[in-house]
Amino acid sequence: MSKPEYAPQKNEGQTLVSSVPSLSNEMALAIASQHFNLDCDAIDALTSERDQNLLLKGPKGRKFVLKVANPAENREVTDFQTRALCHVERIDPELPVPRVCRTIEGASEAIITLPDGRSSAVRMLTYLDGQPLIHAPRSGLQRRNLAQCLARIDFGLRDYEHPGQRHYLQWDITHLDRMAPLVPSVKEERVRNLVCKVLDDFSSQIVPALPLLRKQVIYNDLNFYNVLVDRADADRITGVIDFGDIVSAPLVNDVAVAMSYQFGDTADKTAASEFLAAYHEVLPLTETEARLLPILIEARLALTLLITSYRADRYPENREYILRNNKPAQAALLELRSGDGKANMDWVMEALESAQ
Repeated sequence: MSKPEYAPQKNEGQTLVSSVPSLSNEMALAIASQHFNLDCDAIDALTSERDQNLLLKGPKGRKFVLKVANPAENREVTDFQTRALCHVERIDPELPVPRVCRTIEGASEAIITLPDGRSSAVRMLTYLDGQPLIHAPRSGLQRRNLAQCLARIDFGLRDYEHPGQRHYLQWDITHLDRMAPLVPSVKEERVRNLVCKVLDDFSSQIVPALPLLRKQVIYNDLNFYNVLVDRADADRITGVIDFGDIVSAPLVNDVAVAMSYQFGDTADKTAASEFLAAYHEVLPLTETEARLLPILIEARLALTLLITSYRADRYPENREYILRNNKPAQAALLELRSGDGKANMDWVMEALESAQ
């Protein structure tokens, strides 16, 4: 099978094929001073898939994150993300999420011209300290705290509305079928065949049920790189960062996304089950949501394989970062589809029953 070129529709997934911004350190420091009145004297690059993120260090040890949006991203969408942070802060001030710094004019972002001539929205956020969860030891208490933190974020976003919330996002499970042209990018035949089975089940079981699901703005990206924990107490969550994938979608999608990362390299269902039970205690799932959850988890794993495989081929210079979740996704999908190759929901129901 020949590999088709992915061609997103207008305003749909353009960031998938748009190169990441690239500001020099000098320009970043100038932006901090001119637009945010912050005199910083040091800067470090932070990893990112679509945007450019820079850690700025100012006087008295203060730290900030300068986020340079991908120029292909709709400005309304950028504003949607920024105002979501402000909304969550008002609803639940104790949640460990970044705070938005205002420009000199009092705005939540500034528009700049990049060195390549494209324009971009830049935002300044407070820096949250902690060890990335990907590098920290795991425990049942930590999973419980993280699941409850996500439930609080979802609860905080339940009444949030914005004109940009219904934008198309390639990382939204709801639109998994639009990523079908990327199937040839998945190199291993066994994995590719499973991805095709997930696509088939998604079309036959998830798509007809979408109107029955609760819908709201969700966080949509609780992977271990976006979670920070206390360096001295890894059970304590100190930060949930990167609201760049928030979208209006079924609430259960947020649980599915988070659970898809809980399997780790060993594809053990225990951690995912513990996470689900803890979330369910705070925000109980409906019977329909529980029934569809296994396929939604697999849909996220398939989406990860499709997008990362495609982008790694397109941007080999950023290959290591892009593929960081690819191997665990393969392992989890192979485990979940082991046996007869069909989705199994028994373990999900057992986890929900344990939360009663």
